[in-house]
Amino acid sequence: MTTNRIEIVKPGFFATAAAADSRRGEFDIGNEILIAHKVPVDFVFIGDSITHMWELHTYFGRSGLFIVNRGIGGDISSHLLRRFEADVIQLKPKHVVIKIGVNNFWALDGWTAQDRKPADQIISGLVSDIREMVKSAMANGITPIICSILPTNMPQSGNNDIRNASIVTVNQQLQEVADMEKAVYVDYHSLMTTEDGLRLRSELADDGLHPHLLGYDIMAQALIQTLEKNGIRMMV
Repeated sequence: MTTNRIEIVKPGFFATAAAADSRRGEFDIGNEILIAHKVPVDFVFIGDSITHMWELHTYFGRSGLFIVNRGIGGDISSHLLRRFEADVIQLKPKHVVIKIGVNNFWALDGWTAQDRKPADQIISGLVSDIREMVKSAMANGITPIICSILPTNMPQSGNNDIRNASIVTVNQQLQEVADMEKAVYVDYHSLMTTEDGLRLRSELADDGLHPHLLGYDIMAQALIQTLEKNGIRMMV
C-alpha cells in the first residue's frame, strides 16, 4: 500500500458539478455497445463521485476481469435506483459494487425549507433504495456487493456532525440488509475514520470528502480482501 503521495499535474475545476443526467448520453452509448457486442461483464461499479473518480483499472485492470464504471458525480440513491436497470441489470454483470449515499445528506442543508429533510427521513429512504437495488440484482442472478458510505471531515458544514453520525447509522443498517439478503458487505468506513469513529482521516482526502491516492488504496485493499473471504476473485 502506498504511504507517500506524489505531485501530479492538476488542471483545476472547469465548472460546477452537474446532476445525475450529466453522463446519461455517455452511458447510453456505452451500454448499447456492450450489449450489441455481447461483452461478458464481470463487475459493474455504480455510485456517486467517489466511484466516478476511482481509477478502477489501475487497481483491478490486470486481473483479466471486465469492469465497467457507472459512477456519476453528485448522484443520490433515488436516482441511482431509477437507472439501476439501465446501468446494471441490462449489462448482466456477475457482480455489482454499490456505493451511494453521502449526497443524500446534503438535504440536511436544503436551500429552502421545502428542500430540507430530517436525518431519520434521509436514512430511511437511502436504506430502502439500496435494499431495492440488492433485491433487483439478486432476482437477476447478479451478486450485490454493498459498500459502506465513507465518513466526511467538513467542519465548514453546519451539519457535519449530524451527517457523520447518520452515516454510521446507515452503515449499520446496510450491514443488516446484507446479512438478511445474503449479499456481501464491504466496510470501508471503519478503516478510514479518526479515533472517534466518525470523521474521515484528514490525510485521506484533500477536501474532506473525496478520497485521493491513499484513500483509494485502503478501499481497494478492503474490497479485494472482503471479496476473497466470500469466494469472489478480484485479483490474479
